[in-house]
Amino acid sequence: MPDSGRYSYSKVDCYNSCHFKFYLKYIENKYVDLNVIAVKVGTAIHDTEELIANAIKNTLPINYVELKNKLLLKMVEFEHNFPKDYFEPDKAGRYYKDKLYGYLNEGIYRLEHFCKEHPELEIVGAEIPFKLEICGKPFTGKIDRLFRNRNTGKYICQDIKTYPVEVDQKDLATPLQFVIYTKAIKEMYGVTNEDVQCQYDLPFCNITQDAGTAGFMDRGAKKIEKLFAGINNQEFEPNPSPLCFWCEYGMLNPNITSGAKNLCPYHSTWTKEKASFGHAEEWQGLENHQIVLENYIKNNQKEAV
Repeated sequence: MPDSGRYSYSKVDCYNSCHFKFYLKYIENKYVDLNVIAVKVGTAIHDTEELIANAIKNTLPINYVELKNKLLLKMVEFEHNFPKDYFEPDKAGRYYKDKLYGYLNEGIYRLEHFCKEHPELEIVGAEIPFKLEICGKPFTGKIDRLFRNRNTGKYICQDIKTYPVEVDQKDLATPLQFVIYTKAIKEMYGVTNEDVQCQYDLPFCNITQDAGTAGFMDRGAKKIEKLFAGINNQEFEPNPSPLCFWCEYGMLNPNITSGAKNLCPYHSTWTKEKASFGHAEEWQGLENHQIVLENYIKNNQKEAV
């Protein structure tokens, strides 16, 4: 039963966040699409930043008018397809409309300004694909953006996040994403850990944040090894939390698709309207999962009636 396929950061992070979600997605192959505004906006910003980075790298003019027009059309789609979410305030009290217009007016120029302020840096590439092996497992992925210092030969690895607020300090200490990316950069360019600086680029916050404190590569390697041990030992206990509300398998997620319903009976009972520390069903081991699931479905049908 343990998964033996190709890995990525998102796949490892899935197991790290919830073992049972990993089980549904990668062991049972219950792939479902979650059509949410956060993913759509993130993709639009990533696509725009990739085009700008490639233009700068190849010393080509940046057609900001075309880029802005494409994004404006996307904004019309976002408002039409996600009318409620489009005007719902985030953690910083801002709406998607405000954040996107802010990006159109200022954020879209950030990378060009950064490169002019740091002529010693050259853009190696954007969405750089890589392959490597970690703990005997094949890994693939793409690095959002990579700079090289012409004077020192050192690299800056950036990952673009459309977060509404800064990354929490506790999440900056040992980011597994940058553990994997740093390993890839070392293999591709023959450098050491010390030659790679990691950063989150947050266009909606207009900041970059350094990621990975001293020793994070060693800590991260041990963490990944521990996660693989759990997968190999078939440890798939769920981790119910308020994040279940946004999970593609979360039964209380208003955007859940029909194909994802009644797959996870262990979800948190937290909602935006009612904070709760409870959860639906107790985990009784994988061997009893089918019985728990059947009882959960039966009880839910009774409540619906």
